[in-house]
Amino acid sequence: MGHSLSEVTRSGKRIYVALPVTLRAGSEAEGGVVVHGNTVDYSERGLRVRSNLPIRIGQNVEVFVSRNGDQPKKYCVTWVHDPVQGKPCYEVGLVLEQ
Repeated sequence: MGHSLSEVTRSGKRIYVALPVTLRAGSEAEGGVVVHGNTVDYSERGLRVRSNLPIRIGQNVEVFVSRNGDQPKKYCVTWVHDPVQGKPCYEVGLVLEQ
């Protein structure tokens, strides 16, 4: 499921900040998934999130960040880093949709 972080190129500066987020993939009518997690870092083009549930690469998600008044932004999942043994969390790379 996962891709190596070295396979994904990143441009722009990162801002390292941990904020609680909610990711929603698909609508409730479609059996959509809601995942809670925390940001790891932001960049101009996207963000990295840690969560205890995986999201599929290529999936479109809405992200609600608690500190921005719950105004969702739309992202696409570009990579998923599987949990390291003994650590039950995934890292997910998201690119902001234009």
